[in-house]
Amino acid sequence: MESQKRTILSRLRIDRAETILLLVWLSINLFILVHRGIYLQGESAKYTHQAHLFLETGRVETPNFWLYFTEIALIACCIKFNLSFYFAIVLQLLLNLTAMLAFYRTTSWLFQNKNTALAGTLLLILNYPYQEFNSFLYTESLFYSLTLLLSCYIIRIEALTFKKLLVVTLLLALVCFTRPTGLLFLPPAFFYIFFAFFRKMSIQKKTALLAALCLGFLFLLNKALGSGGELDFMLPFRDENIICGVPAITGLPPIATSANSNSLYGLGYYILHNPAQCLRLAGLRTLAFFGLYRSYYSAGHNLYLVVYFYSIQLAALLGIAYWIKHQAFALCYFATAILLTWIAVMMTCDDWHNRFYLTISPFLIILGLPTVQKLLKKATS
Repeated sequence: MESQKRTILSRLRIDRAETILLLVWLSINLFILVHRGIYLQGESAKYTHQAHLFLETGRVETPNFWLYFTEIALIACCIKFNLSFYFAIVLQLLLNLTAMLAFYRTTSWLFQNKNTALAGTLLLILNYPYQEFNSFLYTESLFYSLTLLLSCYIIRIEALTFKKLLVVTLLLALVCFTRPTGLLFLPPAFFYIFFAFFRKMSIQKKTALLAALCLGFLFLLNKALGSGGELDFMLPFRDENIICGVPAITGLPPIATSANSNSLYGLGYYILHNPAQCLRLAGLRTLAFFGLYRSYYSAGHNLYLVVYFYSIQLAALLGIAYWIKHQAFALCYFATAILLTWIAVMMTCDDWHNRFYLTISPFLIILGLPTVQKLLKKATS
């Protein structure tokens, strides 16, 4: 019993670095709340409407909203029990704080260096757009926190057990019902577990398991694409959207599409029959995705985005050699998550406020930490 108590207390106890992180995190999030309060416009109204509808009928308006259900359920709880929406914001903040601490402890474990982990976690906390969504009744805050918690948990698995596999499965399910792009975390998780823990399995069994996982993912992805509602995957191609909802060119000649365009078949049909437009738009969306600059942002806002995120991207590129040598499986996980998010943007459009990029920003910070570690050593030598 005493040993159990010591284990629990050791998990709850925070060190000096975590105290610093907590104070910085608290300062930034309090500033955001005081500065702008809870943001209830835009998509918040959409999810609130769906929460009311769910409480009245037990259903959401169209099947695609089940893929946003975590936030809808949270709002529904507030409405059902007459709680202020601040209750939802507090839960979002607590989950964000938990994810931040998991990030610090995971990077401490990866690098066996608390200074490197402290620097990396401070970078994450100082990601102002990332923290800003904690005050929105959007899906992003929950999604960012859950995907980060999922990733930290998977990376720290040293021996795969049924219990740990169950936890991963439950986290993946929660992520998939928070945002549709949660499905993109299925392949990184499957591949990491497959290659890290099934190396001794026979080639025949490996092939069968990998084929089953790939087919299962494609089936789920196809179901999500065809979930209806406001989803129209050909609209960004018909209007040549680079930024979602902002037509670049209207009144274009019709593009070749299939009858069932909201499907993997429909997407493949478009690519094969419109390769020039597809490649051009993919290139422009890539520039928007990794470039981050927006013409409608102020000069100061754009300067922050460029200095902060370009530095992280450069550090991540410089750190790749370290990951290949020391943590190849972890590199595979993070790179796959980044690649799939990037492909999703190329095949749809980029977000007005860089929300898709923010999903992968903690992974880019982690990939850049070997570079940060070298700079810290030089600074203190």
